[in-house]
Amino acid sequence: MSTPSARLLRRIERDGPLPFAEFMDEALYGEGGYYATPRPRIGPAGDYVTGASISPLFGASTARLLERLGERLGGDADLLEAGYGDGSHLEAVVAALAPGHRGRLLGWERVTRPLPAPVVDLPALEAVAASRVRGLVFSYELFDALPFHRFRRAGDGWEELRVEARDGGFAWRRAPLSRPELSPLVEPYAELAQDGQIVDLAPAWTSLYARLAAALDAGLLVTCDYGFERHRLLDPRIRRHGTLACYRRHRVHRNPFVDVGRQDITAHVDFSALIAEGERAGLGTLGLVSQAEWLGACGVFDGLDRAAPGTRLEAARLLDPAAMGTEIRVLVQAREVDAGGLFDLPLRAPRSAPAPARRGARALS
Repeated sequence: MSTPSARLLRRIERDGPLPFAEFMDEALYGEGGYYATPRPRIGPAGDYVTGASISPLFGASTARLLERLGERLGGDADLLEAGYGDGSHLEAVVAALAPGHRGRLLGWERVTRPLPAPVVDLPALEAVAASRVRGLVFSYELFDALPFHRFRRAGDGWEELRVEARDGGFAWRRAPLSRPELSPLVEPYAELAQDGQIVDLAPAWTSLYARLAAALDAGLLVTCDYGFERHRLLDPRIRRHGTLACYRRHRVHRNPFVDVGRQDITAHVDFSALIAEGERAGLGTLGLVSQAEWLGACGVFDGLDRAAPGTRLEAARLLDPAAMGTEIRVLVQAREVDAGGLFDLPLRAPRSAPAPARRGARALS
């Protein structure tokens, strides 16, 4: 079996410098790629942690929310998790739900992996939008792993950072946009980006979010991810060089050209784009909050005073303001459900209205 690195070098030799999105797609999802494994490298023994890998308290909070949603919707609530990773969140939800729960439990992942009964694994992304969920459509670190392009503001226009072969490895090369269709994707960022600033954008952010919104018949669309609203995402004082990040053995760095296929590659998500896409699909925005605020709103504190010390320590890690407690943000949008009194804590609204989205960005799906 050839390696992702070897295949990428051959492609560059044949086709010339590649858009970074194509490099990333091969490195993560190609044969032998980072995510194309029986079990992703999540947890203390892996490369990074998620809320569910830290503690089943996250899944228990989701189960509690499902029960509350069921009361509002007049029947046991469904759950669809898009991008379920190693399945640990779904396992915790199943364990925490009351016996006899009749709502459907669905999962979709680009690389299929075993899931606990009675969760149904959807065979393809096309099946997601057809699911018509009455309850909760949920994702955790799904959007930050979508292949993204790297753009550089150059005067009044844009360049694209592509990947070329150099000295047996890879290097950046500044070039014109690789496809005309990328211009509508990047143009809404022109007023915020400074000359020379790098902006990392995934064409599939809005198209995938539109599919998830279409899957929701009634209830909540909840998206947990690393990211910011647009004005903060492009803050040149902090993110002049973009948001590309690589994870290996719980260390973060900025070089995607080492350990190709053996490290995670991500970029922060533009939540303004997701908010606008959801509202175009008829969803109402309830809040954009930190992971700590979200878990508190879903009742994570219930019973913690009686919990074992280890469980309380897990809760502290989930809520830690110096780590995932504030780094992960949670976008909550709703369709045809009364959210009054649904949460233990109020959900803060986004701080600014999203910039008008260009419909051309959706054409790249």
